[in-house]
Amino acid sequence: MQNELVQKISEIRKILHSYEWLIDAYIVDFYEEDHFQRLPSSWRTCMESISVPQLHDLLRFDRRQTESTIWPLAILSLRSLFQRLALSREHRMCNGSDTFEKRWVNSAFHQHAGLFQKSVKHKKRHEIVQFAASCLNEEPSQNRYTLVDIGSGQGNLARALSLGFGYQVCCLEQNESFVQAARRKDTELWEKLVKRDPALQASMVKPVHLHERVNLKQIDPVGFVQMLHRTLNFSDKDEFQFGLIGLHPCGDLAPSLLRLFLACKECRFIKLVCCCYMKLSCVKLHDQHAANNYGFPLSEFCRSSGLMLSYQAREISCHAIEQYSSKLLEYYQELKVHAYRAALECIIVRLRPESKHSGLRGGIKATEVSFEEYSRRAIEGMGLSIPTTEIHSDETLRRLERWEDVVKFYTLRLMFAPLVETLILYDRLLFLRERGCNARIDVMFDPIESPRNHAITAFK
Repeated sequence: MQNELVQKISEIRKILHSYEWLIDAYIVDFYEEDHFQRLPSSWRTCMESISVPQLHDLLRFDRRQTESTIWPLAILSLRSLFQRLALSREHRMCNGSDTFEKRWVNSAFHQHAGLFQKSVKHKKRHEIVQFAASCLNEEPSQNRYTLVDIGSGQGNLARALSLGFGYQVCCLEQNESFVQAARRKDTELWEKLVKRDPALQASMVKPVHLHERVNLKQIDPVGFVQMLHRTLNFSDKDEFQFGLIGLHPCGDLAPSLLRLFLACKECRFIKLVCCCYMKLSCVKLHDQHAANNYGFPLSEFCRSSGLMLSYQAREISCHAIEQYSSKLLEYYQELKVHAYRAALECIIVRLRPESKHSGLRGGIKATEVSFEEYSRRAIEGMGLSIPTTEIHSDETLRRLERWEDVVKFYTLRLMFAPLVETLILYDRLLFLRERGCNARIDVMFDPIESPRNHAITAFK
């Protein structure tokens, strides 16, 4: 199994290396660097002949489909490889055991769902339900462990697991205002549940929230476990085992949690759904055997073979590909904003070269404003004034007329996103298996609801 994983990582690496020129291209430089001309001639010919909605098929390689578009052979080959190598993103509801079904139906979370869902956004509701179901669906022997959530925010997941399903949950959060909010919400929900069903008072356990910053750069497993002992009133003589959980730990936090899991003998399992890969710290080319606190790569195989991913590659792997795909079919005029940004970049670079790739104001819908209005809003706070002649120049107008080419190039880049994310997750999976863990990757969420939808689960 490990050899198969190594083989897949090697194949993915070769593909990504061959198409670095596309994956690493900044879309804001589309006009400035004439990205469209960098496409192979057969790709350009194809892109010039198709409509934007037809691009939708490029982002659906994980399922068989009938289509009328004649794609270049290289694109067809890539899609075939993606289907074989990339992790599926399709969420399937799995049937739980009889024990699972009984625990779910009899849980306070199920019986008083309205109280648990109040003031929780739809996306978060979906994530909590699926994460809790995944915890319950593990082997019954794993369910006796205390759950530790580092970076727990305002405790939405912890509240569901503790008050809703009876887990003992310990939360560690460095933002004191989040901790205070979590405790207040715990108390409010507790009071509402007891008022509705007084019998729950004897069985419910509140999560424990600590305002604590855990040093995950220099992990002290003994000190960490002692802190949990003190917090949860365990003695050193008590048999104490726990599991780590994380709902979208950002950047280097996820790799650090994996290291903490391995370092603490009392930590028996871990379940993470990760995000924000662009924030990972990465091993440099000359530093492959550096200290263990880098976020990527983690596995010995990937480090020793010199695997690297650019910021651009890691950033594109975080995109909501299903939502973008839907826009290609129905609301693709909104995607004109990519062309607006690229055309504005040309003007900025000409007027103030040192401001190249500056962060501009986002959230401006191209369907609601002209390019002139977009430009005015986007550069607010930069101290830059753009002459009207630049906005309405023939050169700018010619660029904006080609806005669909920008969308087509962007979609070709986005086609590689699931493969990049797969490589990052496979590296983590291999890291765990190299150390003897029983580890797997599952699809936990509906990708339309929650785009970062893969869970890594490991036991030791």
